[in-house]
Amino acid sequence: MNQFRQLVKLATPLVRQTQPLAQARGVATVGAQPPSVLRPIGGKRRIAPSAGEVSTLNWPPVQSVAAVDPFPQTVQAWMMDFETNDPLDIVDVQRSVFAAPIRTDIVHRVVTYERNLKRQGTHNSRTRSEVRGSTRKVQPQKGLGRARHGTRRAPQFVGGAKAHGPVPRSHETEIQRKVWLMALRSVLSAKYSQDQLVFVDNMEIESHRTKDLTRMLQVNGWSPLASTGRHPSIMMLPLMDPENMHVLDNLELASRNIPGVSIMNASDAEVYEILRHDYLIMDRNALDLLENILKPM
Repeated sequence: MNQFRQLVKLATPLVRQTQPLAQARGVATVGAQPPSVLRPIGGKRRIAPSAGEVSTLNWPPVQSVAAVDPFPQTVQAWMMDFETNDPLDIVDVQRSVFAAPIRTDIVHRVVTYERNLKRQGTHNSRTRSEVRGSTRKVQPQKGLGRARHGTRRAPQFVGGAKAHGPVPRSHETEIQRKVWLMALRSVLSAKYSQDQLVFVDNMEIESHRTKDLTRMLQVNGWSPLASTGRHPSIMMLPLMDPENMHVLDNLELASRNIPGVSIMNASDAEVYEILRHDYLIMDRNALDLLENILKPM
């Protein structure tokens, strides 16, 4: 017992010397009281130590690092004159709308959805209760060595009904609006990347003659020459609001008899109609409208 007390007296000065050294290195010693809850470095739960407490696990707090997009938010495009195809200005368009990733799978879903909406669903075939003919049994059940038959209205007879034929129904399907907007951004980005998207200041023309519009489209390079024997494939997408409808009267009259040239309101733009035309021409008002609608939140 006496030997144990002597060893304790000898070890007491060594303990007092090691405590300041440990505190200088920032390590919690026996005298410091750690916080009630600890977390590993990098965890989501942050607990700051109270006054006078030292803890290397909770302090200093981990700083969050946010990713920065290195690409600019806009891309550049030419603003052309509709009648002469001369460059007028360079405009900045949203990258998220006209340079978005091209999702062919989403485009396929939306094209199927839009084409299903255009199906009339009026197909019909007559059943056994609708065709003309008697319901009398055509021959005895036994004794003749032939197959068993009932009425002449059966599908296997000429003039009989059709088994499992089409009936009037709706082919309409449902799709999320965000999916449709993504498909519209994809087709616009595809037209922009393939240099098939033309921005014009306005679509006002002086003449309402089809011949003048055809010559203008050929001179601008949007329509093949008449000697090639091929029809143009152009979709015009102006903003048809009541205020500037009179400006588009000549364009609407001149383009009626040109096969392959279509005009659609920008507010009613369809993915399938844009996709099936080679060139897409839109005015400045349609550009502003589509950027406001298609810009991601």
